[in-house]
Amino acid sequence: MAASRGCFGLCRQHRTILCLYLVFTVAFLGLCSVVRARPLEQKNKSTSKHGENDKLSPPDHLDAVRMERDGHLNRDFHQEVFLGEEKDDIEQIPHHVIDDRLKDIFKRIDVDTDGLLTQQELQDWILRKTQEHFQEAEQENNKHFQEVDQNKDGTLHWDEYRLQFLESRGYDRDKVMEVIEQDTEIEMDVDDEEDLERDHDRFLQADEDPRDELLNEKEFLAFRHPEHSSSMLSLMVQEILHDLDQNGDQILTLLEFVSMPYGAKVQEVEDSKDTWVVERRQEFKEVMDTDGDGKVTLTELEAYMDPRSDQQALNEARQMIRVADANNDGKLSLAEILDNCQFFIGSKMANYAKVVHEEF
Repeated sequence: MAASRGCFGLCRQHRTILCLYLVFTVAFLGLCSVVRARPLEQKNKSTSKHGENDKLSPPDHLDAVRMERDGHLNRDFHQEVFLGEEKDDIEQIPHHVIDDRLKDIFKRIDVDTDGLLTQQELQDWILRKTQEHFQEAEQENNKHFQEVDQNKDGTLHWDEYRLQFLESRGYDRDKVMEVIEQDTEIEMDVDDEEDLERDHDRFLQADEDPRDELLNEKEFLAFRHPEHSSSMLSLMVQEILHDLDQNGDQILTLLEFVSMPYGAKVQEVEDSKDTWVVERRQEFKEVMDTDGDGKVTLTELEAYMDPRSDQQALNEARQMIRVADANNDGKLSLAEILDNCQFFIGSKMANYAKVVHEEF
């Protein structure tokens, strides 16, 4: 009896042989892909996380920006925009001179010398202090760029970055160079792989025309400090919104911002005494939701995250007055500043400064 034939004119026996061939071919290709993903053994696991002196990866904390990259509130924000580059210095000075330092800062803010700080004076001061942080970041970036630009050609290629990134995470430099040169897959620790993919996205975003996977010093600054670039700031805001926006509608609600479980009621947030909920509820209502409609749009979030916007400085000046204006005259006296040390200079130094003020 003649063998039956299918639509391609092959007999059953031949079809069986063809199927077996395809199965073995797929298996072989899968094996090849595994071989190409060469595992790189880390020499030192302790170096696999970002350190304070990391010259490559964008820092998690950005001075004078209200929110951290991970969506947490910047707990040092008020001190950073009030003290500027003096913040680190004031944490080191002897306790007994803190009161004098605050008086000196007060005098410098009080441009018209009437003994009271107006909203405009505070806004102008905040912008000046924010600019100090920007200048500090630029100086730091220049130093870091000179270190990572190892061939001194004025640019940083993605392969250069990838090599130094993996070396900083404890991988063997020679082995990394080998797999980069051979253009093969690199098998990494899961956290390192996620971080490198995230940095690659940011690297490409910071790479302005022509897009050649090369960053100059200015682009490297935008890569590490997105607050210096409108496009990179927008990307950072979108990353934060993506992490917090539970239903993906590109709008942030109060429930989403305080990370309440999906389906929770707004009243639960209003009634909560939990410190996390209280802080984020106040931030959402008093600072972020500028039109008071109970929602924060992408535009509002970008304005909230932009440290150099006049609106941002105005919001912070209003918040300073709202926190410390005991007599409700819309201005701040030196006594009101000293009575609210924790807000202006941080909890580490606040208790002593307040005690000194009360003694006199």
